[in-house]
Amino acid sequence: MTATTPTVRASARRARPWVVLAVLALIGAVAAVLLSGSGATGGRALGPENPAPAGAKALVEVLRDEGVSVRVVSSLDQARGAAARPDTTVVVDDAGSYLVADQWSELGDAASSLVLLAPGATALDAVAPGVSAVAEVADGVRDLGCDVPELSQVERVHAAGLAYSAAGVDPGAGIDVTTCVRDPDTDGSGLVVLDDGDRRVTVVGTTTALTNGTIATAGADDAAYALALLGQSDQLVWYLPGVDDVPEGAGTLATLTPSWVTPVLLLLTATAIAAMVWRGRRLGPLVVERMPVVVRASETTEGRARLYERSGQRRHALDQLRIGSLGRLARLTGLSSTSSVDEVIDRVAGLVGADPRGLRHVLVDADPADDAELVRLSDSLLDLERATTRAGAPS
Repeated sequence: MTATTPTVRASARRARPWVVLAVLALIGAVAAVLLSGSGATGGRALGPENPAPAGAKALVEVLRDEGVSVRVVSSLDQARGAAARPDTTVVVDDAGSYLVADQWSELGDAASSLVLLAPGATALDAVAPGVSAVAEVADGVRDLGCDVPELSQVERVHAAGLAYSAAGVDPGAGIDVTTCVRDPDTDGSGLVVLDDGDRRVTVVGTTTALTNGTIATAGADDAAYALALLGQSDQLVWYLPGVDDVPEGAGTLATLTPSWVTPVLLLLTATAIAAMVWRGRRLGPLVVERMPVVVRASETTEGRARLYERSGQRRHALDQLRIGSLGRLARLTGLSSTSSVDEVIDRVAGLVGADPRGLRHVLVDADPADDAELVRLSDSLLDLERATTRAGAPS
């Protein structure tokens, strides 16, 4: 049997599918992180410091140019303290649903002007009772369709986002309700304004109109719309709730993990399943054979050799050859099967006239560093057996 050392090209060809799968998984993971955004302020959708198309940095810069002091905060205490100041509007973007009902109520009581960006049910029940989300709205430009004094310069806006219904607001609660940007398919509105004289709550579902990517586009008055909503006060506090705001015992796995974790886990799971399917198809279907099965000795030998080759166990493979050689040498020199290695070495050295130290190196001590050395040592064992046979030892 001729043993050959695998070349670099052969090893690379064997590992190529796994490398391709690893690269695809890495690219997908990076794409998922980039698309979902990191947890930082600058990378989130509608982030006031995010210059990407989905961010709102352009709006913040225009507000500052117009003389509005914009302050970005990330804790409830900061937002509540700032909301208590006169002539201050508080914008809340709780995209991660970190705040609970009591926290929303505290914030609503402190702020005289509160703007909610795509709020969820918890926020609506606490500060805008009677308002509920009804559907998502696809991209499109629609008429404002309402009479709000500060929005008098706005005719059309991008309506993509969420639509809300104010049908549940109690008519006897003394709340003035105004709805704008009506969606004819859902009968909801992209903007709902609630004003009871002491506090004004603005529910903004048309959040696409505030982003960098659309605020300056032609065909809509998104810039005027955004400035009218957020530029009516001298002070604007942009509050981004985070994990630190979650009350003890109230957090869930969904709220405490970054948004990119789920898509990355799904991608890795899909990659693992694809790898299992690929390897399963490569190995082929299971074959049922009646037992017992007669297997040729050469097949088992070759099978063990391949396993040793794949695992790099050259020393173990050589030891198996040495065990066989020592047994045959013992029989050739008339020793019993229970004889020690030193007894076999001394008897063989006397017969063939060799140095016992050299024989011990071949039969016991040598540790092959590569496949070529393994083959040389294997040939040395064969030569030693032939020399012993030629020495005329008794059989």
